[in-house]
Formats: sequence, structure tokens, C-alpha cells
Amino acid sequence: MKTYFKVLLTSATGVAVLMVAGAIAFSDWIKNQPLNTAALTNPPGQTVVYDGLGQVYMKVGTVPSNLTYNQLPHDLVNAIVATEDHTFWSGSTLDIRSLIRAALVDISAGQAAQGASTIPEQLAKIVYLNDNKTISYKLKEIELGMQLNRYFTKQQILAMYMNKVFLGENTIGVEQAALRYFGVNIKSNPNALTLSQAALLAGLPQAPTSYDPIAHPKSAMQRRNEVLQNMVKYGYITQTQANAAEKQPLGVKYHSISSDSWNTHPLFTNFLLDYAAKHGISEQRILRGGLKIYTTIDPRVQKAVHQVFWGNQYDSEFPGPTSGTVVQGAAVFVDPKTGNILGAAGSRQQGFTPLGMDRIYSNSSPGSSIKPIMEYAPAIQSGKWTPSSILDNTPHNFGDGYTPQNWEGPNGPAKVTLQYGLQWSQNVASVWLLQQIGINTGANFAEKDGIQLTAKDREHLGIAIGGMQNGVNAFQMAQAYEAFDNNGVQMSAHLISKVVNQDGNVLYNYTPVLKTIMTPATATTMTRLLQDVVDYGTGTSAKVPGVSVAGKTGTVQYSPGLTGYTNWVRNAWFDGYTPRLVGSIYLGYDNPSPTHHLTMAPLDPSANAAEIFGTITRLALQYGYPGGAFSAGPFPASGAAVATTSKPKAAKHSAKGKRPHKAHVSKRPSGAQGSLPQGSLPQGPQQQGSAPQPGLQPAGPQGSPGPQPKARHKLHG
Repeated sequence: MKTYFKVLLTSATGVAVLMVAGAIAFSDWIKNQPLNTAALTNPPGQTVVYDGLGQVYMKVGTVPSNLTYNQLPHDLVNAIVATEDHTFWSGSTLDIRSLIRAALVDISAGQAAQGASTIPEQLAKIVYLNDNKTISYKLKEIELGMQLNRYFTKQQILAMYMNKVFLGENTIGVEQAALRYFGVNIKSNPNALTLSQAALLAGLPQAPTSYDPIAHPKSAMQRRNEVLQNMVKYGYITQTQANAAEKQPLGVKYHSISSDSWNTHPLFTNFLLDYAAKHGISEQRILRGGLKIYTTIDPRVQKAVHQVFWGNQYDSEFPGPTSGTVVQGAAVFVDPKTGNILGAAGSRQQGFTPLGMDRIYSNSSPGSSIKPIMEYAPAIQSGKWTPSSILDNTPHNFGDGYTPQNWEGPNGPAKVTLQYGLQWSQNVASVWLLQQIGINTGANFAEKDGIQLTAKDREHLGIAIGGMQNGVNAFQMAQAYEAFDNNGVQMSAHLISKVVNQDGNVLYNYTPVLKTIMTPATATTMTRLLQDVVDYGTGTSAKVPGVSVAGKTGTVQYSPGLTGYTNWVRNAWFDGYTPRLVGSIYLGYDNPSPTHHLTMAPLDPSANAAEIFGTITRLALQYGYPGGAFSAGPFPASGAAVATTSKPKAAKHSAKGKRPHKAHVSKRPSGAQGSLPQGSLPQGPQQQGSAPQPGLQPAGPQGSPGPQPKARHKLHG
């Protein structure tokens, strides 16, 4: 046993000696390495964002701070040092004990689990490195941190760090953070910052999002108090001073900064930072400046989107109240030929917060707006169905109690043409059509078009009218409708073409992705059918004078099993296009509840979405964006007839041109629009598809388990 311990002790001693020797050798090697000091001494300007025409569109963030050490508040300096690197003033350029400890932890973890432990290392990471947790990067971080100590004084290093550290709420450096949270200009008045405020700012570098005092005040207060106790521990303040500071309220609120892009392009800035983060360019990297971001945005379209979603000029086009908790929404407009995102908004002005919820990526049921993708286009593509094919529209049990209903209730037509089924958004006919072509045929087509489905989605016919587990978002729907407008070809939707840093290195470069979704003939037929929707059917509110418009509405009932409240609506859509512009409009409350939900009165909310699409398109045209007409117009009105002997009155519109509440809309077009002659009803394909599969559980409109037997599953127009 003694021999064993002797061997163990000898081995441990040998390892320690080797590590110390290695650390010293590492230190000697560093002394001979060059350092690009220009990145520190010549701070970059604001990040410049270019539009799709290559013109400067805006600058992101504020002008970078360049405070000297003598301009920094004394309490703030002490709070930062006490919390981030308490040996900063007394420590050597190489802390061998810390290096050995970090190395042992990192080797055992197989990566650099130990974070940047010193202020020079953190500064090196900010300026020269990414937040990469590999051992090689950790060694590089240590190397650069030691290099900084060779070239700069402690005071210079600390000032540079405090000018460049990210402190949340889109602020870089303590000067911006003091302005943002407290409205204090420490450059002109460094003594204006209180001890409590200094401690709060000093607590942010470790986790600026988690300790954000605006979003998470309780966590921020706890962190502030920890910083105060650190200051006591290392002798910067007394316990009495700390106690007094801990009694102070946070006293924070969001203050605008004059050169901030949030003041000029808030909706676009929000989307840009969110999109960039999803493609590997972080918010902090953009805000620190020095980048050139080349986007696809078209100022004419973005101006139109901003005008409708920001301010109150077009509040009347949104359903619900105009203050308090309002109906939220999203809009995405793309060029069908290139996939370029031309304009977008992920929020209305009411309830907007920088880097808050981006509803462009918020998923929900698409309702009937999925019908063209899930069953109508696949049916046309098969060659077995035409616009005049007859569909069964009689409500019945499709299997296991799944009995979808039409918005007209029991008074709807029992048989309809395929054209009428899409034009007037007939649920039963649409589900029946998916059953005939086969769930897999429809699902495969939708997935190819960019709609993400789960295995459970493929088990039930409810996907025909939007019953999906995870739903869709406006970004996906705009991209999915592209192929209808581009001869069957989809170009991947994208906002950023290229990102270049201050040294000219390309950080990101978009690679186009092209997919053929359907034949040109199918795309043309679908465009004609979707023009019918806008010209005669549920989408008339999307009409734009002098321009061809095609599209589809979608409305989702609040709850498929909720009896007595069929007027309640969860969310609404309009997805449509002109020859040069494809757009998706989403409307809904962030947290639908019995208190906050849409209703079918005075308008079906999908009519609101259609009107918003039309208004944005009209404004974009006024600002110079091209319109045009499709190569083939809508099908003749006679094709909109239904297989019925009744001839109800034509649908009428309100004085404002909006489609009335569906309960007030005539259920079918009049005979004046053209009925099929008796005995001339075209037939569908001979093979009518498989029967309903027993045991399937259709999903509800929100992707929940399908309605129980006797439940009425309604996803409106």
C-alpha cells in the first residue's frame, strides 16, 4: 500500500512539474507572438446595413464608446473588478494556478469548460475570438489576454473592456448601458451614477439576458446585491454602504439612444437581428460594429409594411382593441423570382419591445390557408383532377368520429366543383379531396414545399384544413406560396446576402437553394383558382385596383370542442401574391384566452388579414414597386358554380370593401355568376381513393389530439 501511494504521489508531482514547465514555456512563446493592436486602438464604426439595391439603408447600434480610464465612474470600475477579475490589479500576466486548474477541468470535460476568467482574456475574446468552447480556443484566449498585458497598461485594458462588453438591451459598453437603463450620461457626468446603479451594471457581463433588469428585475436585483457583497469582500466599500445600496430600488426603464436604429427602423432591426442570429451572426457581434450587412430588403415594400404595422393610421384594419392587449401579427413579403425578403414585421407598435417576440417565426395552425398546398395543388399536379371536378361536400364521419363542418353549417351544397371548394373554402370537400389523393400524396407535396410535418400529422385527414401538431409561421407560408407565383419553382426565402467584417473577411454568404415544387401548368392553374378566391370568394378584401391578386384566407376556431362559442377565433391568415410580390399575413393574440380572442364579428378576421395584405401591396405600388397582371386571369365565373339547383344571392361587401362576417355572407354565388347546366356536371377521377382508415385520431386545428366523436371540427375560410 505504501508503495502504491508513493507511486501515486510521484506521478502527481511529475504531472504538476510538467504543467508548470509547460505554462512557463507557453508564457515565453507568447512573448514572441505578434498582436494586431489596431482592432483595439481603432474601434470600428457602427455596423452598416445595405438594402437590396446596394444602398445604405441604416446603421445598427449606437456610435461605439471610447471612454478613457479617467472618465469611468470610480464605483463602476471597482464593481467590475471585484466581480469579473478581483486579482486584476495585483495579478501577474500569467496565473499559473488558474491555468493549471482550468486545464485539468477542460481536459476532464473534453472541452474548454472554464470560461474567460480574467478581464484581459474576456477583452481578447470580444475583439479577436468567437465564444467557442474548445481547448484550442481557450489557449488562444489565454495567449491573447497575456499579449494585451504586454502592449497596454492595466488602465487601458480595463477602459477598453468597459467600452466593448455587451450589457444587454442592445447596448455595448458601460456608457450605452448607463444611458439605456438609467438615462445617465457618464461621459459628461461620471459622478451621476450611484453605487447601486454601478453594481447593477457590473453584474450584467456574466449573463446580460438573464440579469436584464427590465425583463428580469428580480434576478437583476439579486445579482446587483451579489456584486455589492463582492465589493465588500475585496475592500472597495463597507458593509454599511452595501446595506444602504441594497435598499435602493432598481430604478430602471428603457431609454432611447439618439443614434439607435431601434428609433428609425424598429421592426426591421428586430427581424434583422433575429434572422442573423439564426444564421450564426450574433446580436452582440452586430452591435459591436465594424460589419457590412448586405440584405435583400426593398425600401418601398418595407416602408409599406412599417406604415401598416407601426403607428395607428391603419389600426382599423386590425381586429380587436387598439390599446392595452391588442391583436398581434406578422407580415413577410418576398420576391417570387429570387426568394429575396422585401419587407417584414414581427410585431405591431403596441406591445413592441426590441428583441421581443418575433412573430414571423411564431407557429400556429394555418387554417384553410394550407388547403392550396396540402390538397388542391397535389390533386391538380396528379393530372386526375381539374377545376371542374366534382367533390363530395356532405358532412359525414371520415373515420373514428372525425366529422368536419363547413362554415355555412348544414345549409351548404352537397356537391361542389373543385374550383368552388377552394374559392369558398369548403372544409368537407377539402378533407374529402385529401382522402381521395391520399394523405401521403398531400403531405409529401407540402413537405417538399417547406411545410414541416410530424409523423402524427400524417396519420389524420385534419391536416387538410390546418390540423397540425406544430403549425406553420409567416416565413414558411410566404416561401411556400412562392412556387405558385414562379412557374412551380421555389427559391429559398432569405434576408441576408452577405456579411463582411472590417478586415474584408466574409463571415456569411447566402447560397441559393432552388426547388421545383410543381409543373408550370399546375402553378398556372392554381394561380387562376386563387385569383377566383380574391375576385369572387373569401379573399375579396385583398383586391388591389389595377393589379392581379391571388391568395387564400385561413381562420382557426378558438377550440374545436367548445360548444356555444363557435364565434370565437384563435388566429387568422391571408397568404397571397401579385406577379411580383408574395406575402403572408398572420393575426392573433399571443396568448389566446376567454378574455383575449378574435371573433367572427363584425368581420371574419381572415378578411382583416386579406385587407392588410391589400393595403401593404397598394402602398408598395404607390412607392414605386411594380404591380402587373398574371399571364392567365381567373377562371370564368361559371366555373364557380356548385352542383345544386338552388340559386342564392351573390355575396355582398360592406361600404369599406371588407367581406362581412361569414354568417352574413350568402353561402353560394348567384345564378347570375353562372350555374352549370343540368346534366353537365363533370366527374372526378374514376379511382376515388382509399376509404377512411379506422383507428386514426384526427388532430384539432392547433395540432392537439383530434376531436372526440360528436365534436365539430371547424377551421373557417
